[in-house]
Amino acid sequence: MRDSRSDALIHRWGERFQKDALATGVVAGLRDRSNEIWQHAFELMQRESPEYRNSVDEEFTKESKAHCHELLGLIISITSGIVRHAGPDPFEFVRTHAEWRARRQVPLIASLHAYRLAHRTYSEISQDILSRHENSKDAIRSLTMLSDFWIQFFDYVGAVLAEAYAVEDGFIVAQGTRSYISLINNILLGVQPSDPESQRLCTLCGIRPGAPMAVAVAKPHWPENGNHVDLEVTLRSIVRLFEQILPPTVFGRLIDIRNSGVTAIVSSDGDTGRSLLQAFQGSGFAGRPGNGHSARVGVSLDVVDIAHLPRALEEAQIALEFAGVAQPLLHFSDIDLPELLVRRADHVAVRLIPEWARHFNSTEDELSQELSRTIRVFADSSFNVKQTAQRLGVHTNTVYFRLNRIKKLTGIDPRTYSGTSLLLTALRLLEIHGNGSRNS
Repeated sequence: MRDSRSDALIHRWGERFQKDALATGVVAGLRDRSNEIWQHAFELMQRESPEYRNSVDEEFTKESKAHCHELLGLIISITSGIVRHAGPDPFEFVRTHAEWRARRQVPLIASLHAYRLAHRTYSEISQDILSRHENSKDAIRSLTMLSDFWIQFFDYVGAVLAEAYAVEDGFIVAQGTRSYISLINNILLGVQPSDPESQRLCTLCGIRPGAPMAVAVAKPHWPENGNHVDLEVTLRSIVRLFEQILPPTVFGRLIDIRNSGVTAIVSSDGDTGRSLLQAFQGSGFAGRPGNGHSARVGVSLDVVDIAHLPRALEEAQIALEFAGVAQPLLHFSDIDLPELLVRRADHVAVRLIPEWARHFNSTEDELSQELSRTIRVFADSSFNVKQTAQRLGVHTNTVYFRLNRIKKLTGIDPRTYSGTSLLLTALRLLEIHGNGSRNS
């Protein structure tokens, strides 16, 4: 989710660098010195921070080096006036870094100390470069500008890191408590919290008796031909976005990772499901929850009684089934009813699919494909032959011929509402349950 303060700061920094070519040149000259900068800061951190030193291993070193490279990449992008860091939030990599540190139980103070030492490293390098500049007046002006920038930049990334670390750490603590997990399990089964600890957790999380509740289920929508990144990292990123999008001043929430997705029980003062959906839509949540992947979200109808939450969970899961790339956020009430009936048809309905429908569905018969497409466009054109012909790019007589051909092959008149409904239902059932058979 894009942070307006981030945008404002980056814009302001970019303008200052545009006015100071010397300072811009100093930063641009650091482009190929990432390893040197990391090595210097890393050695300082190991010497001066016992918390950091105790966390160092091969994986930690690799992650630290990669983060240093990302920081320098963002800094250089800011000086050029074009932030090239991928994604809607240029500081997303700082949040991911914080989450990784929290999961590794690296103390927050150690990571903040690392930023202070990185700040010191950049400042010292800047001073060293500018001390050799022939025009001392220009050098002092640029050094002053860079000093301010280093302070502001590392103060801000430190704040971003601390916020993300706190959210992730809180989530880890909550997830690790037997009471929290038990509470969510019981509530989703419709069991009213009765013991003091469960009631206390409900109060802390803003789930109040009598308040309208809705269930939301989110899952990453993986690219068909893409490489799957670490699912756990992606799901935790979705959890963090839930936390950001649903402020505790407006929503009560219980959030859990389960069944390769994220499930949230949410409450508010009224119309919770729709308010939840609007919060998602306003944040750009479905576009990029984390790691460059989109997500699908299904939201239930509101319930007031916890006993009805199992039904709400089922509704959210059904809405999730119908959500896709074109409509990644879906409220249960927005599901197309005929499509729901077709998709959830049982084996008896599948056995009722007539043989002519299987013939129409043949990919090898060009005429069958033409007839199938004609009846669909005819229905979409409200039985208007002229409009159907225009959309198909054929003569009206061709449409009449095809409609007559359909009637002859099926015994069903496609010019009637009941006839077209039956034809379309049979074809759609075959698309969804194509392997079904009359004999199965």
